[in-house]
Amino acid sequence: MLTSCNAFWLRANLFCFAEGFFVMRLQCLLFFSALMVSQVVHAGGNSLAVSTKSQVDEKGAVTVFLTLKNAGSRPLFEIHPMFHFHHTNSMMAMIPKLEPGKTVILENNDHPPVVRVGRYPLVVMVHYKNHMEQSVPFTALHTDSFYYREPVISAIEGKVESVVESKGSFLKVLLQNNSSAFKNVRMMLLLPPGVIAEKFKGMMGFTLQAGESKYFEVPVKRTSESRDGSYTVHLMFEYGEKLKHYTGDIRGKIQFGSVLDSATLGLHAAVIAVMSLGLYLVYRRKWKRAINT
Repeated sequence: MLTSCNAFWLRANLFCFAEGFFVMRLQCLLFFSALMVSQVVHAGGNSLAVSTKSQVDEKGAVTVFLTLKNAGSRPLFEIHPMFHFHHTNSMMAMIPKLEPGKTVILENNDHPPVVRVGRYPLVVMVHYKNHMEQSVPFTALHTDSFYYREPVISAIEGKVESVVESKGSFLKVLLQNNSSAFKNVRMMLLLPPGVIAEKFKGMMGFTLQAGESKYFEVPVKRTSESRDGSYTVHLMFEYGEKLKHYTGDIRGKIQFGSVLDSATLGLHAAVIAVMSLGLYLVYRRKWKRAINT
């Protein structure tokens, strides 16, 4: 027959085993949670950091400095940057390889000289590969703007939301004219590679009256080479007023595939926290009983 001391140590050892199992189970849950977070972060292959800095002289000549940084842990290959300027395109030489942590700065003077005072859009699209055998490259899309003589602020605001369904997906666009004058707005929709909008190609324009809001939907569909993940969608717009040029960038998100969004991840983390607290309280109560026996 067990003495009270031996019984105590047996219960304590059993509790330690249960506690170890609980810790191991919790570690597994946290590991898979971290794995899912990693999938969300890296679903789009976000290994290339892109930034721009522009200079405009008094005559309107534009110089753009493009900075490319490998923010990942492995080399990147065949990095090919392309600019979409004010109604013109410019392709730069391909960079064969960029090592982890390395940065390269490129200078581009191909932007046409600007004449009207105001702000102008700037779009950079960079194709790159994580390994040489990769058939379909990743694409990093960067939008920016610069001003000539006066940093004007657009009176047009809005938002872009997405609906992704098996029967058909579309972008929901809302624009608002917050000024007391009408605006003749021209728009350009920038979509991630593998997503196309057949009814919105090139430039699209319409007139917004003073204080008017306009809502429209843009059907989109995936192509065979598109990847699952969360992507940024850009709606660039511009208009002229009183010999000045205005531009803006409205950003939205579009999600494809089974990658968890932030709300789902938050719920998953909350469930783990509740489970952890419940198991802790159960084993704490058992521990107290073992001590008091």
